Amino acid sequence: MKKRSTLKRMMCLMLLAAVILFRPGAGLNVLAQEPQSTAGTAVQTDISAQEAAAAAQAEADALMAAHLAAWQQAQQEYAAQLAAYQQALAQQQAEAAAQAAQQQEAAEVPSAVTPAAPLAGKTVSILGDSISTYQGWIPEGYACFYPDPDNDIKDVTQTWWMQVIQNTGMQLLANGSYSASTVCGDSSSEESSAGCSNRRIVDLMGNTGMTPDVILVYMGINDFFHSIDLGSFSGTATYRNDHYIWDFTEGYELMLQKLQAVYPNARIYCMTLLETNSWEGTRVNANGNTVEDYNSRIRQVAAAHGIPVIDLRNCGIESYELGRYTSDGVHLNREGAAKIAAYVTNVLLMGG
Repeated sequence: MKKRSTLKRMMCLMLLAAVILFRPGAGLNVLAQEPQSTAGTAVQTDISAQEAAAAAQAEADALMAAHLAAWQQAQQEYAAQLAAYQQALAQQQAEAAAQAAQQQEAAEVPSAVTPAAPLAGKTVSILGDSISTYQGWIPEGYACFYPDPDNDIKDVTQTWWMQVIQNTGMQLLANGSYSASTVCGDSSSEESSAGCSNRRIVDLMGNTGMTPDVILVYMGINDFFHSIDLGSFSGTATYRNDHYIWDFTEGYELMLQKLQAVYPNARIYCMTLLETNSWEGTRVNANGNTVEDYNSRIRQVAAAHGIPVIDLRNCGIESYELGRYTSDGVHLNREGAAKIAAYVTNVLLMGG
């Protein structure tokens, strides 16, 4: 009985030991599984971080590529705009150069002016002194200056008056110019060279006896040189009589009076005088008068008789440039004649 009880006790102890041994084992299994779950979560977290980083990098790369493409496009557009600007600038500069060349050519070659219909075919006569002469183109017996060894005008087409004729399309009726002649002198003598003489007025008809449509009067510089008294002027037209005249105002008025009486239908123009030897300073004659004093009187007398004036003071030849435009301070050279012709042409085409 005691042995059976002892056996029963041993079996109970063994059962209890088994229970004790197996329970901690189960607990250990649970504890062993918990680290596995944490590691998996960490791995999953690492994978998510990598994916996020990769996505961010991809987005950054895409943004950088977009910026690069935009920069390249902007660079191309700038290059195109720069090329267009440079082309436009080059074209503008070329047009400006061409325009300047045309203006210079027009100024240097006034004979290229197209004849104007209002003057084309009309006749013209010149009443002048040596500045308007040319051998073979003035009345027989008249003194002549051109051509001259010291002057480069060697052909009649280079004179100021012939260029005006070519520019306007007019026809020369008579060039009544007489070298060294003055406005004043013996107004009634048949041999007189005075501009106010009957001889000089009538010779403007030429050999045909026709009346000129236009008369250009370019005289007075020799009156200045000979110190012919300037005289006085009241400002109103005064009738003058023939006699030996030694008064510029009286002589100039008598000359215009005769021109209007003999050629009532002619368009008469009075031309003022260029300065002379002015690069040496203001020149005065023996009476203390300047060329401008005579020019002022020409304007006054012409205005009183209703005659327009072509004022050469505005032709573009400055007083200090006479050495360039004349051969001796008085007589126009080729360049000076072209400049005068261009100015006179313009006045005539504008209707005076």
